[in-house]
Amino acid sequence: MTPIVLINGAKRSKTTVFNRNTQFGDGLFETCVVESKNILFWPYHLARLNKGCKKLGIDQVDESFWLSDIRNALSISRLNNCVVKIILSRGESLRGYGFEDGIKPVRIVIVSEMPKSIPNQKLALDFCESGYASNPKLAGIKHCNRLEQILARADLKSDEGIMLDGDGDVISVTQGNIFSIYANTLNTPRLEHCGIEGTRRAIILEIASKLGLQINVGALSVDKLMESDEVFITNSVMGIQSVTKIGDMSFSSNGETESIKSAFEEKKQSMDAWLSVKKNKTFSRLIKLALIFVLGVWIWTSKDILVEDSQIYHLQKGATIDALAIDLHNKKLINSKAYFKISGMVVGASKKLQTGYYQLEPEMSVLSFLDKATSGDVVRQNITLIEGVTLDDYYLQLSQNPAVSVKKTLPELMQSLGMNEPYEGWIFPETYQITYGDSIQSIFSRAHESMKGQLDVMWQVKSDTLPFNAPYEAIILASLIEKETAHHQEKSMIAGVFLRRLSEGMRLQTDPSVIYALGDAYTGSLSKKDLRIESPYNTYRHKGLPPGAIGSVGYESLYAAFHPDNGNTLYFVSKKDGSHAFAETYQAHKDNIQQYLKGI
Repeated sequence: MTPIVLINGAKRSKTTVFNRNTQFGDGLFETCVVESKNILFWPYHLARLNKGCKKLGIDQVDESFWLSDIRNALSISRLNNCVVKIILSRGESLRGYGFEDGIKPVRIVIVSEMPKSIPNQKLALDFCESGYASNPKLAGIKHCNRLEQILARADLKSDEGIMLDGDGDVISVTQGNIFSIYANTLNTPRLEHCGIEGTRRAIILEIASKLGLQINVGALSVDKLMESDEVFITNSVMGIQSVTKIGDMSFSSNGETESIKSAFEEKKQSMDAWLSVKKNKTFSRLIKLALIFVLGVWIWTSKDILVEDSQIYHLQKGATIDALAIDLHNKKLINSKAYFKISGMVVGASKKLQTGYYQLEPEMSVLSFLDKATSGDVVRQNITLIEGVTLDDYYLQLSQNPAVSVKKTLPELMQSLGMNEPYEGWIFPETYQITYGDSIQSIFSRAHESMKGQLDVMWQVKSDTLPFNAPYEAIILASLIEKETAHHQEKSMIAGVFLRRLSEGMRLQTDPSVIYALGDAYTGSLSKKDLRIESPYNTYRHKGLPPGAIGSVGYESLYAAFHPDNGNTLYFVSKKDGSHAFAETYQAHKDNIQQYLKGI
């Protein structure tokens, strides 16, 4: 029989040379099997076609046009059982890869007789010399550029050939997906970078799960394939075919494969009446209209996530689409578990769910949520750690943030980072982007690594004249500078004063060190009694640097500690505007005090 061809609904078999599918393979196709004028697993084919449209940016064709064309082609062919190939070209354009906005897609339907020879029970495979290139944009969909399969089959010497990727891992056979069974586990390649996600593949993964098989969708090496107990391949036309031989290695054709075949046939029978393309009588049309109405109402009432205000939802690690549907329904966040699971099946979400915290918004659709949950579009937040505060301040700030999880006390946390006391000063203050649910430990770890990085760079190029015996001493000095002034242009001058006082054996006599020593006892101003407090951090009583930093250190203060001013000043006093007056002698310093602090 000559195949029946419809182009945009009209019976003709010729298309223009300007069709982009002809010129570049710029299109998509699906090969469907019709039994008793019913399209088998049509929703899976349509979902994959629409997924391809989204990936390639081709305008989707409404399902009703496809079904109308298929009905007409089947009516002309008078075939009850056949193969229907549908092709969607981006459209027509002149030479050149570019195309204009608004280009109209071209749809083609071809009806052919079922192949007379389906692979027999003794199916032998071998490895193809030509394989796949990596292209995530094209992975999973059935685009019309099939040169990889053509080259792979060019030197085929067996019933079918196994195609590998650039890393030498198994991806598929030339005309279908491949599965192996070993130790009660069903293995099939991950298809993120190349290969086609077959419609039967998704169904088989569902069946295997219900049969109690473990499922592993991941890298499948040649060695792992050859160690399998059973191997089978699938596509729309051949169904499920057991492999008895790969090269010189033989495989069993019984066992789990036969159980999957039986379950697949039951699944096929249960879907026989769905999307029938038989001609409708008046009564059946009314029934269909009623069903469509009921289905429409069901979809309308089930399509959205049920929240009135924004809220966070935690998708637990290892959750399946079934468990997710149950949890959302129990929390009254969806109306229908069935609609949610079907939606997940159609968009292929079952094996792509990613744990994390997700933002639920009013009027968000189930499909939008599934898109977030499969792409890992989790809630993120910017957290700013400011300069000059203590670790206790940071810990309190983060522990009060609902986006941050608290699992350890501050001492436990710092010890888990491999740090010894004193801890102060080792956390670098800046803005960090976190994922909702991150722990304080993960944030502190990033901030600690950032500080070590900043410190290491400056330590490597430091002047030999600096008196630091260890990098942490620079942090201690920088923490005093940080608390003394917010004016960046003064920080090197203050660093110079401190280092000259240290060199001459003078006490630093810096108020922030006393405030740190007082802790909660500090009332907002320092008294003479406060300046006499016994503490190693009291720089009015003890010479040298305090034993640890008194707060966090910003980049400018750390830089100033390594690049002090080369002047002769030994004193400074705060002016009323927050800046400082510097002096080389004590008398000049007293004059500055009289000028700027008189009456305060």
